[in-house]
Amino acid sequence: MKVLLATPPWKTTEMWPPLGLLYLAGSIKKERGDEVVVVDAFCHNLTIEQLVDRVVTERPNVMGMNCSTHTFNATMATLERVRERLPGTTIVLGGYHATFAAREILKEYRFIDHIIKGEAERALPRLLDHIEAGTEPADVEGISFRRGEEVVERPLAVIEDLDALDFPDRSLLGDLKYGYYFQGVPLTFGKFTTISTSRGCPFACTYCSCAAFSERRWRPRSAVNVVDELEMLYRQGYRECVLVDDNFTQKASRVEEMCRLIRERGIRMRLYCEGRAGHAELPLLKEMKSAGFNVIYFGAESASPQVLEYYNKRQTPERTAEAVSNAKAAGMLVITSYILGAPVESKEEMRSTIGFAQSLRPHGVQYNILDFLIGTPLWDDMKDKGMVGDEDWKTNHRVYEYFPEHASREELESLVNDGYGTFLEAWKSGRGLLDLLRTMMVNPTARRIVLGNITNRQAISIVTDGLRTF
Repeated sequence: MKVLLATPPWKTTEMWPPLGLLYLAGSIKKERGDEVVVVDAFCHNLTIEQLVDRVVTERPNVMGMNCSTHTFNATMATLERVRERLPGTTIVLGGYHATFAAREILKEYRFIDHIIKGEAERALPRLLDHIEAGTEPADVEGISFRRGEEVVERPLAVIEDLDALDFPDRSLLGDLKYGYYFQGVPLTFGKFTTISTSRGCPFACTYCSCAAFSERRWRPRSAVNVVDELEMLYRQGYRECVLVDDNFTQKASRVEEMCRLIRERGIRMRLYCEGRAGHAELPLLKEMKSAGFNVIYFGAESASPQVLEYYNKRQTPERTAEAVSNAKAAGMLVITSYILGAPVESKEEMRSTIGFAQSLRPHGVQYNILDFLIGTPLWDDMKDKGMVGDEDWKTNHRVYEYFPEHASREELESLVNDGYGTFLEAWKSGRGLLDLLRTMMVNPTARRIVLGNITNRQAISIVTDGLRTF
């Protein structure tokens, strides 16, 4: 058969390859040998009509698409038009939102034939066997489908042996130039890609659906398997790579072995990763920096112990401060992120979080207004309290929609703007300038970012606006 896998149509500057679809494509080719076409509508910024036209041109037997809560409505509009124009094409849906709303989707959107919940590398080839044979897929793990008016569901699927999966075939993506952008400023300039070295999360932060999607099971690839892929990418000319793991530093010994193998094999890439503040000891970060890990991201979320408890973050502001200090001491660029607007959070606590972020003086910050997303403990709590409407599961909801008396949209957006403003203020000092110069000396990615943005008007505008009063 011919199988087309696509990301939803959208507008974005987040130019990261769709690794999930590439893993699925590899499994289909390995298990069945079907022709597979991958269309990254998300990063190509395709409209709904443009994506539908592309699908019609390809005329696949099966179309699969992933979706998040943010892209759900665009996904449904796309697939409905595909069904109208290609009534013989079987439509399969996956991704986070489909996993947590499978029953509701199948009941309301009759053009969706099957949903695979969780990780689909094993399930999708088996489903294709059933589609080709015209048989019922009741034995496919993670499957949801209609049997008449009844919705049949199996528990979501989780892959245990990640080393058994083939490396993603990035050639399926064509010549689209991928990259990493932060606040609209490019952070990568060479041949760029992403890699996943582990899946899942053992924690249960209340704003995040990752734990539910992985059943709180963290599953790592072996260090050798990861470095084999990095070596392949290096030989293919890739020089910059983001590790998309939610918990890359979860097991220090695995990271240390990975770093040793990277050095031994002469792999010289600029690597970006996300770490948890509780797993950010200075010796480990120095080891990572020596292997090319130049940028690290920490989810700090708040400076308030009460808010961190509400988020079930199991982290303290002191530990975050230590992690940032250790990363900077190791010579890494550090990005920290924060969430504002928890119903238990006062405006004074939000301002305290902004001040805390300013005191840490990371090299980048990200501020988010709290979202209530299906699949998260916060969403489940709102549902139990009867605060979630019948249609609310279809879209993303910001905290001010449910608690406007606590903080209005205008107030939260103003606080977010203040957060970005004070981030720049933190560097307007002699110590800040010395810190920046030191980082430039020891971190090749920092030098590359500065040199690569010398003629970037947007980057220059951000810096000059921030330093105008310096």
